[in-house]
Order: sequence, then structure tokens, then C-alpha cells
Amino acid sequence: MPRKKATEAAALAAEKKYLDQDGLAHLVQKNDERYVKKEVGKGLSSNDFSDEYKKKIDDLAYTKIAINSLTATNSSNEIGATVTASDIAWALNKEPKTQKIKFGAEQEEILDKALRKKSYTGKSLKTNTNIVLTVTDERDAVVSRTVGITFQPKVYWGKTNKEQLENADILALEGSSLAGGRGRTFTVNAGEGEKIVYAFPTSFGTPTFNVGGFDGGFKKARTLEFTNASGYKQSYDVWMSVNAGLGSTAVTVK
Repeated sequence: MPRKKATEAAALAAEKKYLDQDGLAHLVQKNDERYVKKEVGKGLSSNDFSDEYKKKIDDLAYTKIAINSLTATNSSNEIGATVTASDIAWALNKEPKTQKIKFGAEQEEILDKALRKKSYTGKSLKTNTNIVLTVTDERDAVVSRTVGITFQPKVYWGKTNKEQLENADILALEGSSLAGGRGRTFTVNAGEGEKIVYAFPTSFGTPTFNVGGFDGGFKKARTLEFTNASGYKQSYDVWMSVNAGLGSTAVTVK
């Protein structure tokens, strides 16, 4: 009887699963791979982190490169003018891995990564031109930003006691601004016998006026072939207030 019980106990023990020496070693290895371990006699170092955790820490510390600003001198010009030089300057949020610049249709140029300014001379620009800066960072993220050298016509406003304005009269008006459309708000002080004038390229279309809070009050006086101060010719419409002597008046053009 005792011998039978001993045999059964041995069989039961054989059927049980248990952690042997090899299994224990495997468990320790997996645990070391999962957690940070401290080198004996030292503080924690980068060697104490698995590649997986190093990557996670790098991801938390990483900031994608950005072009914070990009400017160009002589960027806004009257149509007909010529731009011969421009200084391009930029600011980044960190040092780039690479950077390159493309001026208009010219071939892209690779720049030293420490540069933050590039000067161009000897140009003869008369049309809109884009300058594109492209940078990369340590993770090869690519960022580009564009600044333009542009050419636009002007709109003109002021007052006159003439019934019809000629080219020189428009150039002599008190106010002018580069513009891409007819919209504008301005104030003119029209004395006795003086009408308010607004002149702009015919291509800008038909305007509506609001004078001192009331819609209307203007009519088209003429269309002429206008030559600006830079020698460029194009069709202009000249609009005048219906009434003279309006005093200090705010005009909104849409």
C-alpha cells in the first residue's frame, strides 16, 4: 500500500508544470528588456535604456523644424519698376540639417546650414518673382516657405476743382497706394468748389461708394490711358463725387 502511494505521488509530480532553471533565466532576461536597470555603482545612463525606450524619449524631445520668418527687401513695387537687388533673411526654430534656396526660375542653391541671410544683386526683375527656402532636420522632415517680390498698380485719391483730370493731375493727387483691387477707405477734406476723386485701373471693375455713411454719391468722370511714375501704361477709370465742398469726408470703396 505505501509503495502504491509513492508511485502515485511521483506521477502527480511529473504532471505538474514548474519553473525550472532555464525558464527562470528567460523570465529575468525579458524583465531586463522591459524595464530600466541601473548599472552597479552608477546613476542611470543611456546604456540602461532599451532601444524602444530611447526612441520614446527621443520622440518626446523632438520638435519638427520650422521657418519662423522669411523676408525680402524691395518686396512691394509699382508695376513698371525694376528691382535690381534684394536681401533675403530668415529665422528657424533650430539649426537645420540642410537648407537650400530657389530665386525665381534660377537653379536651386544649396546653402551652408549656418546661413540666415542671402543677398542678390545684378537682377532686372519686372514681374512677380517667388523666392523659396527649403530646410530639413535630423529626421529628414522637409519644410518650405515662400516670399515674393511683387509688382502692382496704384490707386489714387484726393480732391480737385477741375471737371476733368489728366495724367499729371492724377499723379499729383494727395493719396496713393499699391493695390490688388479697388477696395479702399480714405478721408479727404474737400473745400469749396472741390470734388473728391478716386482713380484706379479699369481692370479692377465697377466700384460702389459709401460717402459719410450714405451709399452712392460718385460718378465716373472719364477713362484714360494712364502712365504711372514708373512709365507703365494701362487704362484707368476716374471717379468724382457728385457734390463739391463736402469738407472732411470718409469714403469707402467696394
